Amino acid sequence: MKSQVVMMALGAALALGTGCGKSSEGAPAGKGGGKAGRGAIEFPVEVEAVEARDVEYVVSAVGSVEAFEQVQITARVAGVVERVRFMEGQSVKQGEVLAEIEPTRYGIAVRAAKAALERAEAVRLQAESAAQRRVAVNEAKPGLLPAEQLDSAQALARGAVADTSAAKAAVEQAELNLRDAYVKAPLEGVLQSRTVQTGQYVQPGTVLATLLRRDPLLLHFTVPEADVGRMKPGMPARFTVRSDGHTYEGRIAYVADAADPASRMVKVTAEVGKPESQTLRPGSFATVSVPVETARQAPVIPQTAVRPSERGFLAFVVEDGKARERVVELGLRTADGLVEVREGLKPGEQLVVRGGEALKEGAVVRLTPGASTPFTGEPRGQKIGGGQPQGAAR
Repeated sequence: MKSQVVMMALGAALALGTGCGKSSEGAPAGKGGGKAGRGAIEFPVEVEAVEARDVEYVVSAVGSVEAFEQVQITARVAGVVERVRFMEGQSVKQGEVLAEIEPTRYGIAVRAAKAALERAEAVRLQAESAAQRRVAVNEAKPGLLPAEQLDSAQALARGAVADTSAAKAAVEQAELNLRDAYVKAPLEGVLQSRTVQTGQYVQPGTVLATLLRRDPLLLHFTVPEADVGRMKPGMPARFTVRSDGHTYEGRIAYVADAADPASRMVKVTAEVGKPESQTLRPGSFATVSVPVETARQAPVIPQTAVRPSERGFLAFVVEDGKARERVVELGLRTADGLVEVREGLKPGEQLVVRGGEALKEGAVVRLTPGASTPFTGEPRGQKIGGGQPQGAAR
């Protein structure tokens, strides 16, 4: 009897121990016990609405600003420079007197030449009158005067006429010398240099000054032969110079017919008129952009919102709180950090512009402050060489 009671007590203890063990293993992990369950990861992102803009197709180049003309002003007569009326850097009008070379002496030469002309005229009149009288006598009484005498009178008259013509030419030359004694500006411009002093003796051809014609100025630059077909005279050419950083505009005046055999580049010249020509400095380095085509109302997005992949360029948009992947075809890149989207996005879609580095298709996203703020800027497409827009998807 005693042994039966002991066996029953041992069985009850084993059953209780087994039940407790199962309960411990099957119980869910609480705080500090086992691994807790995880929810979906949210990626914080900023979005902007895709907008449609006009995008310009621009050919970029480098060039220089040059004066339209650089003229050396020289003396045309010999003599002493009695007066200099200009300084370096002075702006002058066409016909303005710059220097005087013995105008008094050349004025005296004019008066002397005119006096010689008067004498020649008098001699001519006398010789012609004498010849006419002899001709009249010979006609009235043929044979009265020897033929030699008649021929001599007529020869003297012809010589007097020739002397008169020479005297007239001498007067014209003297008057021309007098005009040239006053050295004048051949055109409007700025005097770049002065190489003459008062009292200096000069010969014809002596350089007195260098004059720059600034209206218009010329913008010289070269472009690849693949792009020159898009450029026509009259098209605008925008450019900036390092000296002030301002943007100026000229008009294409000339496109070379042939490319340089060595560089395969084509020379292009644009004219820059007033008021730009008055502030620019000839010889300045210029960065040039020529708009040759416009993409009307094309979707544009920040370049930083696009990343390359094996399938092409990728961008992400947000739909119903999730990231959706888009494979996009890119076009023109703009000067203010935007890029044209030819395929893959539509205006109005919410584009991820920040926080998209680790995104994948279907990832849950959380919009952060600053989301849905439209970007600003006027797109200007840049083109560098080749024949395809910079940044175009291949």
